[in-house]
Amino acid sequence: MSKELDLSLENIAKINDEVQAQNKDLYAFLKDEFSDISVEDRLKYLSTILNDHFEDYEFDNKDEYSVDGYIVKRFYPKGIKS
Repeated sequence: MSKELDLSLENIAKINDEVQAQNKDLYAFLKDEFSDISVEDRLKYLSTILNDHFEDYEFDNKDEYSVDGYIVKRFYPKGIKS
């Protein structure tokens, strides 16, 4: 039984607000919050959030990690990463 992704503007805005209220990078938050979905589906959430709310995040081109064969950049809510 596969969980349906909700990529609606309202849900993406809600998730973005939750990410902004904590101090983890975006993918780490999604991994904790959506541990029951596939890496690919988490990456769909990540890309949709960044597409709609990119200005809310900062990143360092060298700050990344590997997740099941994918290279994931760490995007932090602005003001969190020093």
